Amino acid sequence: MRAPILLSMVCLLGAMLLHAQAPVQGPTPPEPPPTWEVDKAGKRAHIDFNLKVKSVSNPAMQFSKFAGHKTLVFYFSAKCPHCQHAFPYVQKIADSLTSKGFTCVAMAIKFNTDEDIHSFVNDFKCHLPIFQDDDRSFGEAYGTGYVPVIYLINEKGEYIRYKSFNEDETPKYLMKDAKLLAMAKK
Repeated sequence: MRAPILLSMVCLLGAMLLHAQAPVQGPTPPEPPPTWEVDKAGKRAHIDFNLKVKSVSNPAMQFSKFAGHKTLVFYFSAKCPHCQHAFPYVQKIADSLTSKGFTCVAMAIKFNTDEDIHSFVNDFKCHLPIFQDDDRSFGEAYGTGYVPVIYLINEKGEYIRYKSFNEDETPKYLMKDAKLLAMAKK
């Protein structure tokens, strides 16, 4: 008689412990809007436009051409489903930002082949200049380890990094930040 009671108590105690350690399920709170990235000294971090990245869409174009301009950079992988999902939003935002004085470029990660990138351009009717981070210098300096990542950069090279893409929130934040940047004086 004692064994079944003892076994029941052990089972009940085990269930209580499992329940106590189980993560609380529920909606995850949205990420706060991105802000200007800071360096180790606490000052605004800067994009280095002199990084040697390969131009895919126009072999003569240099990434340094975009220094000193308000620029949107879409860092992506051509075969990434999340990047493919985000790109139409980015293309639409890029189209509307161009009239506000922005330049927009796409930067493919190292592990994309030229064929992958050209397929992406054709499939998504991409008309942004495209570079490839073929030595991973951009990704190592500014990446998050994930794609897609969107950078909104001012004339000084200071940037806001959108580390994830949520179709309900990111375009809204990006457009708001872009409009503020467009109105800002040098």
